[in-house]
Amino acid sequence: MHSHTLLRTILSGLNDIEEWRLGNAALAAAKGYPREFAAEPIDDWGLVFLDVVVEAGSGDLVCHEVNGPNAVGTDALTGDSRFRAENEARHTAQRARDCGYLDASGRLNQPVAALQAHVHSRYFRTGGEFFPRVDHYASCVEAVLPGNRVVMRAASEPLGGEDIAVVFGDVAAVGVGLSVDPETRRFVYRGRPVVFIGNPNLLPELARLGRLAREGRRYLGADLRVLYGGRLVETIHDKGLQQSLLARTGIRPIEYFEAPTCEAALRQTRMMLERRAVVLKPNAASGGTGVRVAVNEMSDREIETLIAEMIEDCRVKYGDDIERMVFPLRGFEFIRSTGYPMADGGHIWDLRIGVLFEPGRAHVFPVSLRIAPDPFDETTFHRVRDQWVSNVAGRQVTLLKSGMDDVTLAAVGMTPEKLDLAMRASLSWTLNAWDAAAHQHDCRPLFPVEKRASRGRG
Repeated sequence: MHSHTLLRTILSGLNDIEEWRLGNAALAAAKGYPREFAAEPIDDWGLVFLDVVVEAGSGDLVCHEVNGPNAVGTDALTGDSRFRAENEARHTAQRARDCGYLDASGRLNQPVAALQAHVHSRYFRTGGEFFPRVDHYASCVEAVLPGNRVVMRAASEPLGGEDIAVVFGDVAAVGVGLSVDPETRRFVYRGRPVVFIGNPNLLPELARLGRLAREGRRYLGADLRVLYGGRLVETIHDKGLQQSLLARTGIRPIEYFEAPTCEAALRQTRMMLERRAVVLKPNAASGGTGVRVAVNEMSDREIETLIAEMIEDCRVKYGDDIERMVFPLRGFEFIRSTGYPMADGGHIWDLRIGVLFEPGRAHVFPVSLRIAPDPFDETTFHRVRDQWVSNVAGRQVTLLKSGMDDVTLAAVGMTPEKLDLAMRASLSWTLNAWDAAAHQHDCRPLFPVEKRASRGRG
């Protein structure tokens, strides 16, 4: 990690969230993190993060959303993300084999590209995790595909004579060179076949650009297996389906609706407001972009304004033709967490739980507790975003605590028993999502069982 110290020092002066500083390898080992579980239904590699809270009043565990590898946080466990990079590299090697790009000696028979994309540059605060991880990933790919030359390329650079170009940049920059071959249904980057896509948010970017068709939650006409955790990509963008998959896991699903138009969103918001406040979210956005909250005191005109602002926020971040990606709009019951105590009052928070998986196994660990910048006030929170949005993207204040900090967890009511339940429930959600996606797509195993059984821990 010494080679990345200077980079991280520079980025710390550019408002990087520095989540890696929370990492403590010795403490993680003492606590037995990450916890390893059998996960027989899973036959590929990937990563998900569940954002969990203890609800004020009821004490229930609730998950307000699940993110995929577009999210960050693996640094918060040990201080680096090498274990994620190794997992990504094994996924890459398997896809190269599946696609027929390797000869009998393990050498590539044509140049390929692997894509690592981060959030749009204007909102980028996680370079201290992203750039070292991409560097680790390139080294790991070279190790699992020996004899092939690997070169890291910024998205602004031309590709060269390397066997594997590891291309990195923000979603918009990487998306410029990415398309789908209509005959093979495979992704192509500047003429090269793609063997790895690390950020699922490249799919809605392609949909916005008109290069990839959507039907409901489905992306049509593309082989998604090169996406990291590809079977779960469509679930990651469908925040409503995520709630349905929480049933009987130990985390209480929350009420939600889907609306195909702005008019339908207004009607359904008004109906849900008869019971409680409503969080409105666009489809396939990230980093809290466009998220708004409505309360019963609002007029229809005010709610219409909120919905218009949601879409405009996405247009500002992502670009024109945003309507191709942001529908359906979704509404969720507002969940107030217990308060994290600070001098100015109780602050809303969430705890991110990571599930890193591979064929037959899953590794579960707490990441970080993210705290909203302002104290919660039930009479004004709908007007002050910093009272209820814990996401750190696009803001100046970070407010992160380690998910291994016993004092912090106790202060918000996340007892050891609740934390254990949250981690087991996160694994259950992942297995539910994997199984549901496999049946929906009616697809054969990505990695045959007989091969998986002979792999051991390799």
